Amino acid sequence: MLVWVGVDRHGVGRYTSISMMNGWIGKTRVGTRLHRKRVIILVAAGILALLVLVQIVYPQSVLPPLTSIDGIDVGGNTKPAATLKLDIAYANKTIDIYFSENDTPSVSPKLGDIGLTARNKERIKNSDYPWYLRIIPGSLVWVHLLGGTNGSPLYERNDEVRMSYIRSTFGETCRVNERNATLAVKDGQLELVKGQVGGICVLRDVDAALSTVEPRVGESTKVLAPVEEILPAISDQDATDMQNKIIGALKDGIAVNANGTLVTLPKDQLLSWIDVEVSTDTIDYAFNVGRAGDYMRQQLSSYIAVPAGITRVATFDFVETSRVEGASGVALDVGATLANIKGYTQGKSRVVDAASVSVAPAVEYSRTYSPTDTGLSALMQNYAQTHAGTYGVSLIELSGKYRRAELRSSEQFTSASTYKLFVAYSTLRRIESGVWKWTDQVHGGRDVAKCFDDMIVVSNNECGRALLERIGFTTITNEARAIGMTKTSFLGNDGIKTSAGDLALLLAQLQTGQILSKQSSRDTLINAMKRNIYRQGIPKGTTAPVADKVGFLDGLLHDAAIVYGSSGTYILVIVSDGASWGNIAELTREIETLRIQ
Repeated sequence: MLVWVGVDRHGVGRYTSISMMNGWIGKTRVGTRLHRKRVIILVAAGILALLVLVQIVYPQSVLPPLTSIDGIDVGGNTKPAATLKLDIAYANKTIDIYFSENDTPSVSPKLGDIGLTARNKERIKNSDYPWYLRIIPGSLVWVHLLGGTNGSPLYERNDEVRMSYIRSTFGETCRVNERNATLAVKDGQLELVKGQVGGICVLRDVDAALSTVEPRVGESTKVLAPVEEILPAISDQDATDMQNKIIGALKDGIAVNANGTLVTLPKDQLLSWIDVEVSTDTIDYAFNVGRAGDYMRQQLSSYIAVPAGITRVATFDFVETSRVEGASGVALDVGATLANIKGYTQGKSRVVDAASVSVAPAVEYSRTYSPTDTGLSALMQNYAQTHAGTYGVSLIELSGKYRRAELRSSEQFTSASTYKLFVAYSTLRRIESGVWKWTDQVHGGRDVAKCFDDMIVVSNNECGRALLERIGFTTITNEARAIGMTKTSFLGNDGIKTSAGDLALLLAQLQTGQILSKQSSRDTLINAMKRNIYRQGIPKGTTAPVADKVGFLDGLLHDAAIVYGSSGTYILVIVSDGASWGNIAELTREIETLRIQ
């Protein structure tokens, strides 16, 4: 059969046979497949050659990838880096020392604590990647499986350090204290906390047990030291028996009879209140009043509680003039109710009654005061009893009725910055006598005049201290006592002390001219006090002009003032510990109100 396939250059047709064509195509396909195989073989050979080349040039000083020694990944690390990594891991490795077959070790020292050092340099140094494995394609990724670096560290021991640790930990008597079993509430469950067997050991036996230990990182190292056992007084079984009793008693909750109404307290709540108490040889439990209180009052008080009434008391000065008694109330007694619950869980009672306690009526006072010394003193006392803090108060009227009232006026308080009034007095004495001049230099470029003013107006501590040290602690104490301040001292180890009475006496003598011979000296101090920048105490409690000096340190708040009131000038000093400037201002207002009646 012929097939026309084309025309030659002379126009004559060319023919070929189909069979000839098929043969040629077949030969072409076979040649292509052979070529592809050759290419694949060459590529694979190249890859393998490249892998072998990489393995041949892989640094001898670097461990193969994926290498792990004692569970520590050191693959790709240089040998020194791998050695350091292992040495650190071994330095942090602990050894668990058990006395008897306890569940927990008595102590778990690090290797260094017992004088044991694990050296890994040689085992790493000798871990090579040999040439005959390097020429095997792909060995770089599996050579670590051959375990060529799984030798042991070189252990070095210091016998003195080991024995020193044993002695310091267990003592010369080598006594390991036993621990009683107990119970604890965890995640809403009452769980057993196992006890621990103690005992008496021999130091050399413990030393012998530790002297041969060869711990490995990644493995638990347990050393059982020989011991003459001492069993705990409260065994695991004792604690378990109590656990079963408590859980059995609480499994359905507990119904409490509150005046005829049964209120069920759920098991989870009851368990959360339990405190287990273990003494030398007994185990007991109690329900914690603090944790139980709020919940029990919410659930039971509405059936038990009866509000208390109010006892109303009227007083005049220090004397009670009338009293109307209020009715007592009733409240839930949480502690006694919990005791009843415990009795029920122990089988001592068949029911649980909510217990109650009588509540005394609240007392309300209606206080009135006479505008007298007695009445003013009563006001101060009652104010101190009904407000936070401790108070010392002194009132001296310099005109009008000349009343004097006080509350703990001779009690010593740490002076805080009110000591600067005594420094100011002693400074003015030296100015008057000519021993000092206002232009004398004192501190930080400030002369006496500037330091004096800063000490009083802004309560500058550097100036106060500099002037005090220049005068002398003993001298200034003696000068204060010479004018009657017997409760003032700069000599104690616990700071400078003064009293409300001493401060009031100093200001009274200053205002009336009984101290300092020159009016100009007195005016200098009083005018500085009028410019005092701290005005939240006595000045806040009156509309009258005030010259004062405050002191504040930690919880101490003091104010010593000359008040130029419309009904006459008076001295008011309030020293306090644990009060507030608001309290001092309020007490001032109450005193002022009673004075002008």
